[in-house]
Amino acid sequence: MFWTSRGNIKLFLTASLALHIVILTALFFPSEKAHDLLDALAVQQGSTCGICQFDPELCEELGVDNVQRALSYVGTNARLRRVLAKLRRGERLTVGVIGGSVSRGFGIDREPGYTPNTPTNLNRIVFDRLNSLFPAPNGVKVGESGRKENMNSYISGAVGGVGTDYFSLCYGEHLPDDMDLVLIELAINDEVLIRNINSYELLVRSLLDLPNAPAIMNLHFALNFNTITNGGDMHLGIAQFYDLPVISLRNAAYRSVLQNESLIPEYFFVSEKGEIDTRHISRKGHNLMGRLGAAYIETQLCEMEKFVASIPGADSMTIDQLYPLEPIPRMQVNMRYDKDVVIPTIKPQCFPANGKKNPLVPVTNEGWRNWNWKEKHYLISDTPGSRVTFNLTTAIGNIEIHYLRSYQYNLGSAKCWIDEDVDKAVRLDGYWKEHYNIGRAATIGSNLTPGEHKLTCELLNETADPSGGKEFRLISVMSI
Repeated sequence: MFWTSRGNIKLFLTASLALHIVILTALFFPSEKAHDLLDALAVQQGSTCGICQFDPELCEELGVDNVQRALSYVGTNARLRRVLAKLRRGERLTVGVIGGSVSRGFGIDREPGYTPNTPTNLNRIVFDRLNSLFPAPNGVKVGESGRKENMNSYISGAVGGVGTDYFSLCYGEHLPDDMDLVLIELAINDEVLIRNINSYELLVRSLLDLPNAPAIMNLHFALNFNTITNGGDMHLGIAQFYDLPVISLRNAAYRSVLQNESLIPEYFFVSEKGEIDTRHISRKGHNLMGRLGAAYIETQLCEMEKFVASIPGADSMTIDQLYPLEPIPRMQVNMRYDKDVVIPTIKPQCFPANGKKNPLVPVTNEGWRNWNWKEKHYLISDTPGSRVTFNLTTAIGNIEIHYLRSYQYNLGSAKCWIDEDVDKAVRLDGYWKEHYNIGRAATIGSNLTPGEHKLTCELLNETADPSGGKEFRLISVMSI
């Protein structure tokens, strides 16, 4: 069976052109010269399922070599092909997005805004390409799963200013369990810290264990945070171990930017004042990143056609026979090897300040209040001595909180403890010297007995802020 697509037409034309070159070379060049030219052609053509076959304009814009550099890790694509095989057999598609303010859409328009569902958003570009290839009878549902209504679905769970330490425990607050494909854009939100290796691994293990065994694609970009190196570089080794494709706009564009800095205002958001924000890509940046992801998926459909064509009776085989699902490794990479350890399925609890499924509701509250800036929500206090308490249940003994750190918001300090262990309280400073503002997770209790516990936080009079700021912003409390 030959599956008709725009990509197949391009593939046919490319193969036809290559065949004509082979014939002309053999006719008009001496045999040794012809051999050399044909070898060079073979190298140039490479795979007949390359990105340039499916989006030649993208390759012309970025350059063929730069598009190749964007493919940070390819792997087997076993899970992605399994999902695509289901779509080819008529099943519905649910795509979820895990990301920060970039995926929220900050920087797509000239005026700052959050537009996670617009067709110009990088993640929506990937979804729309899939939806055009495999449309659902009843159309598209945005914001929640439409599987029961026989619809394809796109759900953005992106939250600005947080990274994998938040999403590893809180993704379920923002996304449904029936996802088929998860797009992760958190390279820039994660700092270059060893702890983010662990939080990214916890995140992908939890996602891979969801009921529909979803595929994961990592979409990386960055130019300027603390360094050009970013959390995506910490994620890469974990992605390789779990066989998760990684596509990086940074790797595709950074060399060109170094040679021609006039490209920066093209790729990144420019404010009304003319200030360039190199932490948020522009509409063009979204377009390039989204098209890289979309074309990459088409390359996998192309490879699947070749694979299926090589197997007699493939049309009568089940998805499990063609694309068997490998078990999740019994241990994390970020652990010492142990022949007996088996990591259980991770089922975290998360109570964020902007929670809809599980809102952050204290059992006792003296002096804390809800507050938000645009779509960033917090439980805050600015009165020293104010206390707030939450009830949590833990299965493996860890309780964490997520709070804001900033150099410019005059943030104060708090201490938090478990049950009655005030003497074991952990001090948390909202102020720091890093020149960016971001949520940070902190472990308040570990190796706790499974079951119910109390988490209490108190605003301190002491503060690390040089100007004496007292306000503390709590984002969420979590347990596993």
